[in-house]
Amino acid sequence: MTVQFDRAMKKLLLPLFILCTLAAGAQYNNSWIDYSKTYYKFKVGQSGLYRINQAALASIGLGTIPAEQFQLWRNGEQVRLFTSVAAGPLGNNGYIEFNGKMNDGMPDKPLYRVPDSQLCDSFSLYSDTATYFLTANATSGSLRYITAANDISGNTLQADAYYMRRMEQPMRQLYNRGFANIVGEYVYSSSYDVGEGWTSNTIGPCCALSLFFQGMNVYTAAPANSVSLYISAFGNALFTRNLQVKFYNSQVLDTTMNYFSSVKKKVDNIPLNYLDPKHVVVTIHDNSTNANDRIVVGTIAITFPATFNFNNEKS
Repeated sequence: MTVQFDRAMKKLLLPLFILCTLAAGAQYNNSWIDYSKTYYKFKVGQSGLYRINQAALASIGLGTIPAEQFQLWRNGEQVRLFTSVAAGPLGNNGYIEFNGKMNDGMPDKPLYRVPDSQLCDSFSLYSDTATYFLTANATSGSLRYITAANDISGNTLQADAYYMRRMEQPMRQLYNRGFANIVGEYVYSSSYDVGEGWTSNTIGPCCALSLFFQGMNVYTAAPANSVSLYISAFGNALFTRNLQVKFYNSQVLDTTMNYFSSVKKKVDNIPLNYLDPKHVVVTIHDNSTNANDRIVVGTIAITFPATFNFNNEKS
């Protein structure tokens, strides 16, 4: 992917005033900013590898900046870059590259009354678009990827037969409003509360949620109990229930999750033979005796031994 700068790009102008009413206890996330520098703002709405070529840099006056001086920032943290040359001008065919990430829910965590109440941080509550800031810094170190030779001439180590792979399915079917007080109707807090955010559709006692994990390439000769499950879920009604999870017909989790409560749970030592070498069906069930009960799932993940077969994926 290539980042295109347009006329709308302007210098980053930041307010220098502080609201007196917040000064006593506020924490500001702008300590990364050097006010003597100019920052060029652009946005990324999809995760992937991005390239900014020399022509785009020249269009905003950065065409002669030495490669070692470029710095890129996202959410107050410096982003590691790869430059077509290690130092000096980029040249006519030069470029800088970076691993761009869409906006996620990590910056939303402090918005919750209790930060751990966030069920899943894969998706933002507000926007998929992340904002990046490009600048030049001649005085401090800039993070870089470097090209290294893969010299295995002296390697006597045996090749690994497998690695531990984590496959996750975060849910984004429903914006769940979370905890409610029932006073003739459901009343929700104006604050971000437990269970609030993107989740699966509602799951009731009548209808389980089934998820299909495929392309797993399980290493079947790994240790017998080497599978782990992680799930986050929330109860959406004032009833009692157990949250149950199965791999095919084998139950791997049965835990109480009554009323408006949440579960964020990791289960280890699951038998490897519960997985098919290529795929597995995971079923999430609400076992409440009340037909009106409701639960939602934030995310579910499986960690398991896998072969080094990546199904011809590009990344």
